[in-house]
Amino acid sequence: MFHRLRGRSRTDRRSFGRPIQSVVLAVVLMVSAAAGVAAQDAEPTAVVSTFQDKLLAIMKDERSLGFEGRYQRLQPAMEQAFDLEQMTRIVVGARWAKMSEAEQRQVVDLFREFSVSTYASEFSDFGGERFETGGEQVRAGLGTIVETRLILTDDSPIALNYLLRQTPAGWRIVDVYLAGTISELARRRDEFASIIRNQGVDGLIALLKRKNQELAGS
Repeated sequence: MFHRLRGRSRTDRRSFGRPIQSVVLAVVLMVSAAAGVAAQDAEPTAVVSTFQDKLLAIMKDERSLGFEGRYQRLQPAMEQAFDLEQMTRIVVGARWAKMSEAEQRQVVDLFREFSVSTYASEFSDFGGERFETGGEQVRAGLGTIVETRLILTDDSPIALNYLLRQTPAGWRIVDVYLAGTISELARRRDEFASIIRNQGVDGLIALLKRKNQELAGS
C-alpha cells in the first residue's frame, strides 16, 4: 500500500506467601480486566491512531526485522485493529453464504494472512513519514470514517481514510480508502469476483495461497 502510494524467613514466607500471592493475583486480574475494557471502549480515532503508531514503529525497524519480522509484529496489531473476518465476508460477497464452514474458515485464515502480508510487504521502509489524524464522520448505516493523512518527506500528503464499525470486541476497521475515496475492499472484491465466478471457492483459495507465497518472497 505504501509503495503503491508512495528478605523473610521460611516460616514467614509460609505464613504470608499465600495472602501476598492472592493480592498480587487480584491486582493482575483487575489490571487485565481494566485493559480489556479500555481496549473495547476505545473510540474509532484511538483505534486508528494506535494502529498507525505501531505501523510506523515497525517501519522504523525494517532493517533488523525483514519480512518475517514485520509480519510477526503486524499480525497482532492488525487483528486488534481490523475486523478481518467481516472484511473477508465483504470481499467474497454473495458466495459466502453458499460456502461450507470449513471453506469459510480456510478463506478467512488465508485472507488474514494476505492482509498482514500486504502490509508487511508494502510498508517495508522508513524515510521520515508520519501520520496526521483528522476528524470523524458518522455515516448512517455504514459506520464511522476516521480521516488521516500520510505525510511524506518528498511528495504531497496522501489521504488514508478508515471505515470502522462497532463490534462485540469494540470498534474495528473494516475498510481503508486510499487517496481518501478508493475502497480497498471494493478493489479486492472486483479482483476476486471473476475468480469466484469462473473457478469457484477452490479458485479463490488457490489465488490467495499464491499471493501469500509471492508476498512472502517479495
